[in-house]
Amino acid sequence: MNERAGWVRAAVVAVWAAVLIAALLYGPDLAMVRAWIEAAGPAAPVAYLVLYVIAVFALVPRPALNLAAGLLFGLGAGMPLALTGGVGAALAQFAVARYAAGGTVARLLPEGVRSRLDAVAERHAFVAVLQLRLLPIVPYQAVNYGCGLTRMRVAPFALGTFAGGVPATGAMVLLGAGGTDLGLPVAVAGAVLAALPALLWWVRSRRRAGGRRAEGE
Repeated sequence: MNERAGWVRAAVVAVWAAVLIAALLYGPDLAMVRAWIEAAGPAAPVAYLVLYVIAVFALVPRPALNLAAGLLFGLGAGMPLALTGGVGAALAQFAVARYAAGGTVARLLPEGVRSRLDAVAERHAFVAVLQLRLLPIVPYQAVNYGCGLTRMRVAPFALGTFAGGVPATGAMVLLGAGGTDLGLPVAVAGAVLAALPALLWWVRSRRRAGGRRAEGE
């Protein structure tokens, strides 16, 4: 049974590696993603979500994908679609690290990233993921793969990714929905929307850290 499980795991790793290489070499760029979504007709929202996950594996920048949601669907529908796509892509990479290619992924990540994520997973997982999303010191994909290597549960990872992604995702969708008509005001509003929650979170974290040091003295 163990030998069979090993073969299954090896097959999954091989499939993941093949899909990853194919996505990197032949995966869609942003213009192609937009063309496919526009051609999908009524199935465009589903096409967007599927292509979002594929595009993230192909290293298409997420801000561009979120911007496309605003352009294609407007603010009302684009916001939930972009957030769902971001969480879906994160969960896909989380699952790869946890259930399929954990050893391979672990060798690809810097040691500092792995040890840091393992440490925060032992405490408040939701808060840790939320902070990593609001203050993206660790890259998005590194967080996804790294958290999958820890004992972190799926629910707090998904919720932290969703909540932490709201400001930056909302900024890009708003910018896309505004188009060229609103121009600079929309760009400024989007930048403030993305930066303000992260700044407030950073100030709050610094104050808490200062309070703990004061208590220790």
